[in-house]
Amino acid sequence: MLVSFLVGLATGFGMAIPPGPINFAIFEKSIHGQKQVAFRLLGGALTGDSLYCLLAVVYQLSTEWLRVVKLVFSGLGGAFLIGLGVYYMFFKKAPCILEAPVEIEPAHHGHFITGLLFALSNPFFIVVLLAITELYYTVSILEPDIVMNILFILGFQGGAFLWLSGMGKVASLNQHHFTKSRTVIQRLCGLAYAGFGVYMLAKFLKLVWL
Repeated sequence: MLVSFLVGLATGFGMAIPPGPINFAIFEKSIHGQKQVAFRLLGGALTGDSLYCLLAVVYQLSTEWLRVVKLVFSGLGGAFLIGLGVYYMFFKKAPCILEAPVEIEPAHHGHFITGLLFALSNPFFIVVLLAITELYYTVSILEPDIVMNILFILGFQGGAFLWLSGMGKVASLNQHHFTKSRTVIQRLCGLAYAGFGVYMLAKFLKLVWL
């Protein structure tokens, strides 16, 4: 049982490391001192990732259903990320470089939903999870046992939380180094969101026409 939790912990930690929209969002909010906002983004992202993990581990999706998931979330997710990227680059007002690092934006449920959408916007995440869990079943790390699967999912959540919260903490502690570059960082985050969005829409178009 402990092995299932530890394997989930390592899996969640490792899959959270590659740069993605939620990484950029948590970093950007943390350097602005918006800890509560970053925490809600993190909570939403963990919920979305856990949903995909749950689907991969417990239900073992059929090929047909997996295609529907990929089509819906790559199309909607791509559009969401492009829209968010355009907003960050051209419309969102960056904090003044002379402002103290205070909570300039109150945290609300919308940030949780944004974090959730960040996670769900990449349905190919579940493809990787399906491959990983299949490997774990093959080598008997996981078995068709409810408790074992739950421990794996909890460990997965814990691993992702450790990486994302740790990254946010480091960014928050060093926010004074980014005081003069807040606007540039915000626009770079917007460019990253738009880039991920274009990539996901390209995936969507490939699924539809190829």
